[in-house]
Amino acid sequence: MKKYLLDVNVLLVLCHGGPLDTRLQTWLAAQREAHYHTCAITELGFLRISMARYKHTRETAEKALAYAKRDITGYIDTMPPPRLAKWVLSHAQTTDSYLCQLAAAHGMQLLTLDDGIKDKAAVIIP
Repeated sequence: MKKYLLDVNVLLVLCHGGPLDTRLQTWLAAQREAHYHTCAITELGFLRISMARYKHTRETAEKALAYAKRDITGYIDTMPPPRLAKWVLSHAQTTDSYLCQLAAAHGMQLLTLDDGIKDKAAVIIP
């Protein structure tokens, strides 16, 4: 059984839709018996972007997060100290690197729409 840590961009598309919605829904429909997880970083990222980009209040952002998590089976609450992967070259890659590390530490892969992540722990939705 495959287990995935959902990247912030996946949570955002699950809730807010957008141009990548069909791509994500098609991929998810093809997965059988997969388990999906979030963590503090992905949930906080979702709330931050929902409030900034989508102009949600805190209350509506929290409701949107609950909606996005309706089919999510788990939450990672133990987080290892951060280590940056060798492929990290800028500040923009630090969180991606840590989420890959976190997923791998829990026997998962990071499920993302970001094709710029070059880590064996990441699954980029085609």
